[in-house]
Formats: sequence, structure tokens, C-alpha cells
Amino acid sequence: MVAAVKTRSEGERMIDATDERRIDAVQFEAMAEEAVDRFVPEADFGAMAVIFNMVRLSGRVVADLEKTVHRPAGLTWASWRVMFALWVAGDLEPRVLAHLSGVSRASISATLNTLERDGHIVRSRSDSDRRVVTVSITDKARATIAEVVVRQSAREKTWASVLSADEQKSFVRALRKMLAFHVPPVGSTGQPHGTNEEPE
Repeated sequence: MVAAVKTRSEGERMIDATDERRIDAVQFEAMAEEAVDRFVPEADFGAMAVIFNMVRLSGRVVADLEKTVHRPAGLTWASWRVMFALWVAGDLEPRVLAHLSGVSRASISATLNTLERDGHIVRSRSDSDRRVVTVSITDKARATIAEVVVRQSAREKTWASVLSADEQKSFVRALRKMLAFHVPPVGSTGQPHGTNEEPE
């Protein structure tokens, strides 16, 4: 069925409830811009397009990797990131692990509990300061990572294959520039600035 797009008196676009057409990403983005323009005429649609597409792409990639790589190995996206960070950086305190893995401090404890229950990590306390907890991966985790990283690498290659080698390099440079960018809190008079650290 061809969509019936109605125009209300105030100019608002509306898709008929009986519409069976699949709205593609480009159409949806254009519709989103129109919707925002009605309320924020001064909106920066270039910036909106950057964030809009970055978020959509990130969500699609994460969902695909979870479905095709992590869940078959009995892992979630969060548990994989934690295990991978420990595999790369070695033993870490939970707060450092949360930062490097991108898992929030609020959920790192639950993720570690699950990994510990499944035999992937162990937690130990420092002999000199019992308040300090260190997280380490087990041999079981190393064996799992050795298998998962091969499958994930192949999947990453498939995702990136749509870009040329030069496009990949340019894309990575742009992403790293944004990752090093700290936006000041709402209401702050400070100026946005770059940093070598990723924002938490």
C-alpha cells in the first residue's frame, strides 16, 4: 500500500495509520528534521545529522555483534567489554575497569557478579589495603576471548568493508576527535575543550 501522507492545518506531517510502507533511514531522518524544525527553527541540522546517524549506527553495530558474536558465546555486550578490557590491560580496580570498558559505575558491580558466577573473573583484596579490590580474568575467560575475538574481528571487517581504506582512516580520525571532546555541563560558562581522555 502506498502511504497516505496527510497535512494538518498547522503544517504537521502525519502518516496514515493504515500505512504499510516501510520508512527507510533517509526518509525517517528527513521527517525528524522537519519535526524538529517546527519547534527549533534555529537548530543546527548538520550537527543533528552527525549525532542522529552516529547513534543509529552504534545501535545497529552493537545489536548485530551481540546477536552474532556475544550471545552465542554466552556473553552480553557489557560482559564482553569488561572481559576484553581485562584481557588487554591486565588486572584492574572496578572503577578503572568501568571507565575503560565503557560500562557505567552503577552497573559494573552487577556485570562483575555475573562474570564471577560464570567463572570468567575473580576478585581479590589487596594485602596492604583491604579496601582495594582487583579484578582478574580466569583461564576460562581467556579461552572464551580467544574464540570470540576471531569471530568479532571477522564481523567488524564485514561492517567496515563498505568504506575504503582512506574512508576508514578519516572516519576513525573524526570519531577520535569527538571522543576527545568534552562538552561543558548545561548552564556552564566554560568552553568545550579537547582532551586525551574519553568522557565518562
